Amino acid sequence: MNYLLVGNGPTQDLARASDAADSIVQINSCRHAANLPAEKTHHIFIANMGAKVSMPLCKAIEKQRALLRHATVVLGRNPYFYASKRAFLQVQDWKNALHDYHLTEAWRTLAHKWKVERVSFLSSMRLEWQLRQLGMRQATMPSTGMIAYDWLLQRLKPEDTITIEGFSFEGWPGHPWAIESQLIRSVGTLETRV
Repeated sequence: MNYLLVGNGPTQDLARASDAADSIVQINSCRHAANLPAEKTHHIFIANMGAKVSMPLCKAIEKQRALLRHATVVLGRNPYFYASKRAFLQVQDWKNALHDYHLTEAWRTLAHKWKVERVSFLSSMRLEWQLRQLGMRQATMPSTGMIAYDWLLQRLKPEDTITIEGFSFEGWPGHPWAIESQLIRSVGTLETRV
């Protein structure tokens, strides 16, 4: 199986990569959905955290219903894991409101049109541990793209590949961009084989 993971940044050879893909995973606002075959987009990972982010993402996905009709929406932030992490961080600093750790229910607007799944608590905990071992600060969290990449890695069989397009490893400062870039690029080029 050839997987294509598409971020929202600039792409290099999206047409070639999508032609070669058997299954496409997009993230958040699915910026490149119009340039991808709808029948191959099987998963959309969304950030279900942060009131300023979640609702606009869900609205962007709804507007692209025809392009994303075959996909399953995956909640990138496991609510139990992130509620626990938020509580742990607040115990350390009661004055910190941690607005970015507010889990939202905006995804429920998508549930009547799409199947919705969530990343497991154990996967969230394993990825957190892995990134912390590489130097991620405690109050930081992995990006949606990193969560989708990790989720795909856990499903790869020896003959499978992942191609990455649209990742610039920059954006909101609460993500460990340098660590994520190092981790993904260390597997080879932006095409990964098990």
